[in-house]
Amino acid sequence: MRTFFPLGLIIVLFVGCTPPVHISEETNYRSKSPDIFKIVSSYKTAAKEVSNYFTKDSSKIELYLQLNKEEATKRVANFDSVPQAEYSAYNLIRNKQGKIIYISEYPVTESEEYDMIYESYFDLKGNLIAFIRKCIFNNGVCANIVNEKSDYYFDEKHKLILKTYEITDEKKKPLNPATCVFNFRFEYKIYKTTKEYLKVRHFVLSDKAPEI
Repeated sequence: MRTFFPLGLIIVLFVGCTPPVHISEETNYRSKSPDIFKIVSSYKTAAKEVSNYFTKDSSKIELYLQLNKEEATKRVANFDSVPQAEYSAYNLIRNKQGKIIYISEYPVTESEEYDMIYESYFDLKGNLIAFIRKCIFNNGVCANIVNEKSDYYFDEKHKLILKTYEITDEKKKPLNPATCVFNFRFEYKIYKTTKEYLKVRHFVLSDKAPEI
């Protein structure tokens, strides 16, 4: 089984979430919420659990494929042989109690110029804790390889309480975004709950991967 591992103006659509007045990709935002530490701590706990699945028990990672945004997103055994069509691939992880705690989306492209991943971490009630956008692309003018990372953290009322942004080169040296060219920024959506995510992306959940 092969899994995907986390790796101009951009429009961010907060589906059901309440952002500040204006959030751009480079925005760093911190609210006055007293829950910031608790939410970030919850994210770190969830991220550690997810990491353990990737490194120690990858057989429990569910793989899903969507051929286009209108079709159903269905579970597959692997990503080794996929149709030559526009699609997104997903990793989905449930905890030992069967609760979905993580969904990552990999918008697939034939271009070798960039890699993109959108990660959503959820609590046991299905509420979004954190959304992480990662983009690695070539020829950004400011560096041969550019790494972008935007982290969004939400409280239980789906209000954005913290956002961070960082941009570095292949050696993890900080870059100035004003000197870069962003040819690979695309609109993306942030969903407030697992229920909303699964509904909008037409997931057909399955407890067992289909036979090859």
